[in-house]
Amino acid sequence: MTKEELVKIIKDNFTNENGDIDIRGLKFDTNIHLSDMKVKGNLYQDYQNVKGDLYQDSQKVKGELSQDSQEVEGNLYQGHQEVEGHLFQGYQEVEGNLYQTCLRVEGKIYN
Repeated sequence: MTKEELVKIIKDNFTNENGDIDIRGLKFDTNIHLSDMKVKGNLYQDYQNVKGDLYQDSQKVKGELSQDSQEVEGNLYQGHQEVEGHLFQGYQEVEGNLYQTCLRVEGKIYN
């Protein structure tokens, strides 16, 4: 199966009444790679529960980027963000170190 075929299957079977693709609640016992996504609408990545590491690097966002309410037992890295709107990074609870580098924001930064 190609990735294009997989996208068609997901669109055909997991589109909700608002026309959004809804694949919430999936459970995996392995690593997941969701990199290089091209989304014309909004991309929601809420309520992630990760026992390993969570990588969300090099985001390029035309709207707003919200990375709020993070609870991290290790280090939190939020770098290489390019945001045309506002950047929200509030309510971070980090037991290790917080790294926020290489941010380019046209709007305001809220943290």
